[in-house]
Amino acid sequence: MKKIVSLCCLALLVTLSGCKDAQAGLSDGKEALITVGKTTITKNEVFDSLKSQNGITSIISKATAFIVDKEVPVTDEMMKEASETTNEFKLTLGEDKWDSFLTAMGYDNEQQYIEERALLAVRAARLSTKYIEDNYDAVKETYQVRKVQIFQTSDSKVAGDVQAKVKSGELTIEEAVSQYEGVTTTYNGKDQIVTNATGLPSSAWESIMKVTEDNTLLDTYQWTSDLKTFYVIKVVQVDVPLEDALSTIENISSISDDAFAFYLDKYGFRVYDIDIYNGIKAQAPSYLVQDK
Repeated sequence: MKKIVSLCCLALLVTLSGCKDAQAGLSDGKEALITVGKTTITKNEVFDSLKSQNGITSIISKATAFIVDKEVPVTDEMMKEASETTNEFKLTLGEDKWDSFLTAMGYDNEQQYIEERALLAVRAARLSTKYIEDNYDAVKETYQVRKVQIFQTSDSKVAGDVQAKVKSGELTIEEAVSQYEGVTTTYNGKDQIVTNATGLPSSAWESIMKVTEDNTLLDTYQWTSDLKTFYVIKVVQVDVPLEDALSTIENISSISDDAFAFYLDKYGFRVYDIDIYNGIKAQAPSYLVQDK
């Protein structure tokens, strides 16, 4: 029954009419879709269920499935990963509870769960990678990707000493990390990719963004606003290639939403009912690409 209602919900999506400010309606909403014994489910009842929290989640899930079908072809590697994550989840849940879980979630068997749930998650994750690869110039500009070396300490005197020694060529930043005691371990002094989502102080980031040439040591050491953390920073590379930056960008918390919103816009995702609009706005506002 749950599967039938779900399919009906999807079919109804193409019959909506109206604008974002209004409640979309069905001209034949009282028409019966399903009859079970003496119980009748009408189009209006199915449509109302679509507006619930679970219904909003279902809409987003179906939109995801549509997009990955267009953008991320299934590979043997993805199927293997989906099977492995399913087995791990089954062990966590308990094999004795697995069949009941599948039934409660509306799946006929484990293979259906793998194909419709686990594989979808794997493909959705790949969507972020594809988005970065296909739009790297824009992503690189948005997140201001740089390759740097950073020495971090809680002692301003140490920061000043290291700044002077690196500037004179007496030490490299990596050597300073190994030679000075009491330095934090957030940065190891080696080349690493950072973005404006890394968590460096805004003042330090502004200084980094002013650098236009590779292998440039910032003129002075940097500090947090509370004067508890100090940084010596060298910008190693301004224009970072995709292959160096990909894994770092993939780990940015907002990148999956960026990717999904991009493809929703590409395929013309639009919402015309105010209840569904508000539901998506509450759960995932970046998906309302019609507002951009």
